[in-house]
Amino acid sequence: MQFSKLRALVAAGAVLAGVAMATPSFAQDKPTDNLKAPVIAVVDVQKIMQESNASKGVSKSFESLRETYQKEIASLEDKLRKSEEELRKQQTVLAPDALANKRRDFEKQVGEVQKTVQSRKRALENALNEAMAVVHKNMVEIVADVARERGANLVLARQQFVLVDTQLDVTDVVLERVNKKLPQVALTVPKQ
Repeated sequence: MQFSKLRALVAAGAVLAGVAMATPSFAQDKPTDNLKAPVIAVVDVQKIMQESNASKGVSKSFESLRETYQKEIASLEDKLRKSEEELRKQQTVLAPDALANKRRDFEKQVGEVQKTVQSRKRALENALNEAMAVVHKNMVEIVADVARERGANLVLARQQFVLVDTQLDVTDVVLERVNKKLPQVALTVPKQ
């Protein structure tokens, strides 16, 4: 009796498999008149993100702020070195309790400097990412406009291909419009 149930299940499975296999062939027989032939445009996203006026301005601001932070951090590190040197000099003179307190204070200062460094680095990176996201968003909107104007229904990134017909490449048009629409983007770092 168990064997006949198993055979019935296998037969039912075969029938279902036949139905499942037959379904795609029906779908393939439908006309595909509503599908358009692809009209392709190609854009060099990297070039636009590096060479647009807004991107260059953001990069310049980033480097300037980074240098300012580097100088500030170097000053803090110099103060720490002086404090450490002073602590070493006092090591033979101070009582163990006083030395332990000074060492704790020094370690606290080191921890605060490390927090400051990490906080500044994170704030600068976040500001850079936000500013570049503005450039990218505007670039995508302009790419969509150019694609519509040219009747393109498929836009591909230039980095994906070795050779591209120059007639398909819309990078220069997009770059020009990005520069016109978005001449600069502010790099906004919150005060700390």
